[in-house]
Amino acid sequence: MNPAPSGGLSLRPYFDPFDPALHTDPYTRYTQAREGAALSEGPHGLVVVTRHADVSRALRDSALGHGPLTAPNRLFSFLGMDPPDHGPLRQIAARFFNPAAIAALAARIAQDVDELLDQALCGQQVDLLADFAYPLSLRVICGLFGLPDQDQQWIREQTPPIARLLDPPYALDEQDLQGAHMAAAGFVAYLHRKINERRVTPGPDAFSALVAGSEAGSGPARRDLLPMCALLLLAGYETTANVIANGALALLRHPQQSAVARSRVADGRLDRAAMDELLRYDSSIQITFRTVQRPTRIAGTPLAPGTPVALLIGAANRDPRVFARPDRLDVNRAPNPHLSFGAGIHYCLGAPLARLEASLALGRLLARTRDIEQTGGPVRHKDSTATIRGVKELPVRLTPA
Repeated sequence: MNPAPSGGLSLRPYFDPFDPALHTDPYTRYTQAREGAALSEGPHGLVVVTRHADVSRALRDSALGHGPLTAPNRLFSFLGMDPPDHGPLRQIAARFFNPAAIAALAARIAQDVDELLDQALCGQQVDLLADFAYPLSLRVICGLFGLPDQDQQWIREQTPPIARLLDPPYALDEQDLQGAHMAAAGFVAYLHRKINERRVTPGPDAFSALVAGSEAGSGPARRDLLPMCALLLLAGYETTANVIANGALALLRHPQQSAVARSRVADGRLDRAAMDELLRYDSSIQITFRTVQRPTRIAGTPLAPGTPVALLIGAANRDPRVFARPDRLDVNRAPNPHLSFGAGIHYCLGAPLARLEASLALGRLLARTRDIEQTGGPVRHKDSTATIRGVKELPVRLTPA
């Protein structure tokens, strides 16, 4: 599935971002690759970029794009769409994901957080992923899109196989690829039904506005309505749930930093410095993949069109050239130029929503508890995709404040 490199560009050290061992702890291996050379060589001629300056520049480099996409992978084409198609779509969606629009959702999100915490604090044990982070992020994104509550569980079940399509096809075995294609086909059919419903009976939701905006726009805007909605819906809930769970785990493992963060909770929200540090420390998006579209250079190395590139967000966020003591969680860290939301024209459109949700979820969790004790065995991380990092479960015992 991931053969060693042969021929072509010769870079060392060799680094395989699809190595299953990275799911447990990628950061030690990231350090070895990042400090060993500016670029590494991966499977299938992949050029692996690990240093902050190089990843940051590459994220902004218009010579890097996604190229031709197979039908299932078009679900996520908005993630790496190249100009000129990217601009019109982003402008349509930005009306509903800009900071002012998202701030208007704060009271409702806080209410959802408190309802879930009320339930969690009644029990002896709670899974912060399954019982808190996932339900919250699903409620928020489905509410924004005007999707019925009864659809939430089905959407959640489709996400794991579809998320595999964020990795290159050669990183998947045949069974995983077939499962991803089947789930993607079902989700495409679901989105087509919802789009047709909004054409006939529009509502005050973002889904209806996106449908109306795309039909009033150009051909590319109409063509790419479905992948844009898929990305905003699936990535908008899955990555945010992982931001919350990864952040909670980091605070659990660093009680002194957790105490500092708890002391600074205001209006039920984690403060900006603490939220940025949790995003940097263990990003829910570890890698983004690109293809060279026209000749360019990364770290001074010339790359020809067609060269596949992996930008390791997680490695860049631990680069000691930018972050002092990068492997230490420091909720006072400033400045904090992490790349967890990307950069340039591909900066995450849902960043304001993800930040608001996570700051309210973690802030209220800290404010309403005196102690959070991790229970169960060793933490296990999801292993279905190299792109997304998150725990499989996070059982804890909560002591009310």
